[in-house]
Amino acid sequence: MSLPKASKRRRTEPNAYVAPQTVSAQSLLRRGSDRTFQKLVFDLFTISARLEDVRLHLASQMRMSASQYSVLRAVAALQGPEGVSIGSVADYLHVTSAFITAQSRGLVERGLLDKREGPTDRRVSLLSLTANGERLVDQVVELVRPINDLFFGTLERSEFDALSAIMDKLIQSSRNAMVRISSERQEAWLSARDRRSAV
Repeated sequence: MSLPKASKRRRTEPNAYVAPQTVSAQSLLRRGSDRTFQKLVFDLFTISARLEDVRLHLASQMRMSASQYSVLRAVAALQGPEGVSIGSVADYLHVTSAFITAQSRGLVERGLLDKREGPTDRRVSLLSLTANGERLVDQVVELVRPINDLFFGTLERSEFDALSAIMDKLIQSSRNAMVRISSERQEAWLSARDRRSAV
């Protein structure tokens, strides 16, 4: 994606530059300023980085990748008595089924996950924890519980409920933003290909 050309503005005094607003939705502005919004975004960057540090730490304790850790924990949460489909795990983690298939392969090889055909549809693969997988999840939960309590335990019940609802909305709206970015990347790629073809 190419950046739009900056408009030419004459500075009347040193350090008089005022950055343009990064949002136009009035609900995100305060007295015409996007400063509060920008702080929220940078705070989210910080929270995201810290959550990833936690995930990497826990994954290292289990001697697996961060992605495998997420898959194992998701299966533990979703499997029920019959196991959980790869598609359901993918939806839960907001990734593709191909990604779950690839990440679960190593967990199956380590004897932590069991993979079998669905009882009514052989095209559906069901994942469930093995006995070794259950023991490993039990162990890591003892590590993650105090971390989660420190990370999120300051939230009141109403704040937690509100945050959960907000995150659901942001998951959908962020997906729409990713679709736009993907479209712009595709357009840029096609434009570059056309320019090469014209040479």
